Amino acid sequence: MRVADVERFCEIPYDEATFDCADLVVHVQRQLFNREIELPGARPHGTEGQAALGELSKAYARRRDGAPQDGDLVLMLDHGQRRPGHAGTYFFLAHEGWVLHGNERNGCSVLHRVRELPEMGLRIEGYYEWA
Repeated sequence: MRVADVERFCEIPYDEATFDCADLVVHVQRQLFNREIELPGARPHGTEGQAALGELSKAYARRRDGAPQDGDLVLMLDHGQRRPGHAGTYFFLAHEGWVLHGNERNGCSVLHRVRELPEMGLRIEGYYEWA
């Protein structure tokens, strides 16, 4: 994967009601990997929906054993959370791991190095390959 392939998904506005982190993951999977991920239409968005991400993801992906691969789902815990409530997409770019994700704090989709996530209060719960 090239950096330019992923950077085109940066700065997509985050909207808790209509385009949250899970919606970004689905969009990226469709556009970059030709995967059709259909999240439940009635799923809650925003904070409530993000709290349900860990359970919802089980129908679509399984925990990856070994090193993550481009396009893997990344489930994260925000500071103080006990369950994953944030999602992103993993990429190996410029010789290191990156996560493309969007949240209210950033206001849009952003690309962060895996090693920088703890500085943002995010901890990776796991990497998941698509079923």
